[in-house]
Amino acid sequence: MASYYKPCPELDRCNELIEKYYLTGQYEQCFAGHLALAQEGYALAECQVGYFYLEGLGVEKDLTQAFYWTKRAAEHGDRDAQCNLAELFYEAGMVVERDLAAARRWYEQAAAQGHDMAIERLKTFP
Repeated sequence: MASYYKPCPELDRCNELIEKYYLTGQYEQCFAGHLALAQEGYALAECQVGYFYLEGLGVEKDLTQAFYWTKRAAEHGDRDAQCNLAELFYEAGMVVERDLAAARRWYEQAAAQGHDMAIERLKTFP
């Protein structure tokens, strides 16, 4: 993560939350910390909040909220969120209607930032 994300206090806080709470299974505290950063517009935290909602970690599973936060992070330039948005939502048709053109656009944005999975996915994308 550190090589892709620019050093900043928010990145330090996300890493701290993962080490202190996520890795010890204290998902509620990890979610709360990430949500606070996400509400301030930090893209990595937005992506993480989307994941917590997607998996129901520390918060009740809510696919609509997962989509909202993942899309918000993608729009703020987070390449992991862009790839997740393409694969989990637009390509799979989860929460939103399946839209391969939108999926391709998001894969392309992630690939342009060097996201390995997005690059590979585009090689065989319909």
